[in-house]
Amino acid sequence: MNLQRGFPLLNQQYKALFKKNFRLSWRNKQSVLLQLFPSFFFIFLMFCIDKGLNYGDDRGSVDSVDRVTDPETILSPPIPPCEDKLFAKKPCFDFLWTAGSGGVGNQMRIQKIVDGIMKNNPGRKIPPHKVKSFKTKGEENNWFIKNPLSSPGALHFEERNASVISYGIQTSTTQTQLEDNRLNLPEDPTFDFQIPLQIAAEREIARSLVGDPNFIWVVGLKEFAHPSWKLVYQNQITKEDKISSADLGMVPTFFLAIAMFGFVFQIRSKLGFW
Repeated sequence: MNLQRGFPLLNQQYKALFKKNFRLSWRNKQSVLLQLFPSFFFIFLMFCIDKGLNYGDDRGSVDSVDRVTDPETILSPPIPPCEDKLFAKKPCFDFLWTAGSGGVGNQMRIQKIVDGIMKNNPGRKIPPHKVKSFKTKGEENNWFIKNPLSSPGALHFEERNASVISYGIQTSTTQTQLEDNRLNLPEDPTFDFQIPLQIAAEREIARSLVGDPNFIWVVGLKEFAHPSWKLVYQNQITKEDKISSADLGMVPTFFLAIAMFGFVFQIRSKLGFW
């Protein structure tokens, strides 16, 4: 072997040490495995601890909202089936409605508007048995009290004159917020139920006033762009919980130090340091 100098000598020594340690490690496989695998074990343990610490934050106590930089346009969203709600008691109704005060002509006109909402619902016609009507708002409110979670909302129409038909939307979401959402599934009552009802009512009222059942009424909606964030319910987190979380936050760092021992010893044995 020729005598080297400078970097070639350093490279030659590294190669010789590597070959020597590789042969020694190959002869003593059990010792090498004991040095290598504890690092992977502790890293996996760190991962489990981190997931355990964030388990509560990802569920009931914290609402996680993803970042939205370029919201997609939603065109005329349809009225969804009532079964799509997180909490729905069957049999349920897609929506309820009242016609307000007025004569027979008023009732018939509002009935045609409701029929148009059911018939022209994008992507899905609403069957008659999924819609329920009431004479007054009081009757409808009493029905909501006796049948919670049986309908996502109601439409209240009022024909003021031949050219003005007003309406109001009543959503049933209070009971849903009080339920224990064990799966922490996302639900947006405004986008999922209220806005589709609003667009459908405005579309059919406009067609009724114009007198054209094919009058084009297309509405596009976009969510506001926003960064990701977490909303913490302060009344659900006590001082003791915060201290405990801070103390447990040191555990991953501690296990990282443990995992580094095997890695350092292995590098030392391979390169012949110390």
